[in-house]
Amino acid sequence: MELKNCHWCGRVFAHASDTVCPDCRKQEEKDFDKVFDFLKKKKNATIAEVHEETGVEKRRIIKFIRQGRLLTDTGEPFEIFVDCEKCGNPIREGRLCDRCADSLREQLGETAKKEEPRREFKKAGQMYTADRRQKRS
Repeated sequence: MELKNCHWCGRVFAHASDTVCPDCRKQEEKDFDKVFDFLKKKKNATIAEVHEETGVEKRRIIKFIRQGRLLTDTGEPFEIFVDCEKCGNPIREGRLCDRCADSLREQLGETAKKEEPRREFKKAGQMYTADRRQKRS
């Protein structure tokens, strides 16, 4: 475990993978319950309305939406929206809209095709994987 500063309160805590301390994690779950309960009553609420009624910080509400945690009983996201981080179109979960996500995947695929495979060079007395691939061919 390593020491980290809590993303929310700034206190130092020991944890392997979390970004918030145990106290803030408990508060986050309480806030999630408040937001979820409010959205069950008013499904088309905006982030501002949820914030005003529940007292939960807007950035925390946005985090819940981006994580895809705010789902109805049927498994669909509530009708609460955040902006796509690339184009600004409204989305119900995640960070990118479908169009921007597809575009990014396409760009990454093109970049991967353009890059030359990295080759390792043989040092005296050592053999690398690239050398093994060459010998098999």
